[in-house]
Amino acid sequence: SQLKQVLNANWPNGWLGHFQKFDVQPIAAASIGQVHRAKLKDGRDLAVKVQYPGVARSIDSDVANVGALMKMSGLLPKGFELAPYLEEAKKQLHEETDYMREGEQLSRFGALLEGSFEFAVPELQSDWTTRDVLAMTYLRGTAIENAVDEPQTVRDKIARQLIDLTLQELFAFRFMQTDPNFANYLFDAGTQRIILLDFGAARSLNETVVEQYRDLVRAGLVGNRHKLDQVAEDIGFIGSQTKPAHRHQVVQMIACTFDALTQSPKYDFTSRALSDQMNADGMALAEDGFVPPPVPIDILLIQRKLGGVFLLAARLGAQVAVADLLERYTA
Repeated sequence: SQLKQVLNANWPNGWLGHFQKFDVQPIAAASIGQVHRAKLKDGRDLAVKVQYPGVARSIDSDVANVGALMKMSGLLPKGFELAPYLEEAKKQLHEETDYMREGEQLSRFGALLEGSFEFAVPELQSDWTTRDVLAMTYLRGTAIENAVDEPQTVRDKIARQLIDLTLQELFAFRFMQTDPNFANYLFDAGTQRIILLDFGAARSLNETVVEQYRDLVRAGLVGNRHKLDQVAEDIGFIGSQTKPAHRHQVVQMIACTFDALTQSPKYDFTSRALSDQMNADGMALAEDGFVPPPVPIDILLIQRKLGGVFLLAARLGAQVAVADLLERYTA
């Protein structure tokens, strides 16, 4: 009944007469909506994302409740300012409830990857898209993590393509889909293409931030600690008031990451050495009272994307020449 209510409110009277088939059972679900398979009488095979009623109205109170729980947990460093991040979270979630905006981002990404042999992006169907309903072509694929059963060469290729795409988004497009949820990727074993979904969290990146990351990568690849220290402060990982010991440790963690990526021709994502070291160093910093300075939302979202792609490559057990890819975009 709720599905019918939303569609009746967003589509013209008699809309069902335009459809050859509309499956009321969702084929996918997420936090703010669910996806239905449908076929129009004109032959178009659609995936229709329908937003849950009332989601937009509940965002502010839900985020405030999460913030209260985080403060009560005692896990936040003393002096850490959570409020700016909660406001950014509310802003982003409100943007994600606008499916017209997401449709524009979907089309933009499709244009950027037009003609790609590696990736497929659904086509927006603007005549059936509204603020609460997003219609796009249906693309067949299986969950990306199921590719763990594919041969090593295939898994390596998938991971390399996703890392390469992330670097393109950062350094070439300056436009990034910042939500690396595994559900946002499908794999078509027949065509060997990766299907990209859900562009609600896509955003243009600040040019200054992009160039700061380029400087960071350049310094990291050649092991220039002095430059790493400077760029880490420019980006906001450390501040002018950061204690020298904490500053040294943060730069050391960044350098350690680049060392791991460059010490052999391919980085083995099955190794836990780097992630274990990062966890141990991060905990040591927290226990010693390090308070991260506030950073722009672009930085947080880029870090979320990089971390998510790293986790997906690890899930696939991939081996990728990451340093070579980094050099390509920062030479």
